[in-house]
Amino acid sequence: MATKKIEKRHGAVEKAERTLGRMWKVTIFRGVVGIAFGTALLVWPSIGLTTLLVLFGGFSLASGLALLVEALAAGTEKHERVLLALEGLLGVAVGVVVFVWPNLSALGLLYAIGIFAIAIGLFEIVLAIELPLSGKRSLLVELYGLLSIAFGVVMFARPGAGAVTLLALIAVFALVTGIMQIAFGVELRRFAHETTDRMHPRPTAKPAAQG
Repeated sequence: MATKKIEKRHGAVEKAERTLGRMWKVTIFRGVVGIAFGTALLVWPSIGLTTLLVLFGGFSLASGLALLVEALAAGTEKHERVLLALEGLLGVAVGVVVFVWPNLSALGLLYAIGIFAIAIGLFEIVLAIELPLSGKRSLLVELYGLLSIAFGVVMFARPGAGAVTLLALIAVFALVTGIMQIAFGVELRRFAHETTDRMHPRPTAKPAAQG
């Protein structure tokens, strides 16, 4: 009985990771967008509020749309695709709100970023639990979720911090989470290639005939 459970769990893990392996490009794309957003903030410390709104709105939209594509491409269970789609819709919704509300105050933007980070973090933790990923891959998703929640809490706890401090915090968050997403995407790509090699092994060269 125990052996059957272990085999069933192993099969579920492999199926989930094989499915996610098809989405490594989307995962890496989200990481690249996050790093680009964080880098823009670091190299442009005197950025104006309007420009920051445009950058954050674009970041949210790009990340959300990528997740929606990921949800459509996923071959996972229905409730797992729903979680991915909801997380994507959240990013799209935040991006749209920022663009259609150009007079959003600095404090309003701060709270919008905080809510976005906490919600994304919660979604990622739920996904890490729902998707039967193996230890290292599950840990990457959980760490990303916990980091997002911690960042969102800091945004709400320190609304009076200086603009430069908040910009630096947002930049570091975007860079770190972007790097984590790229690392996860690379891991998924490696697993996808390993799975392909197992399912379609390359033929070994035949030894030369003896003369």
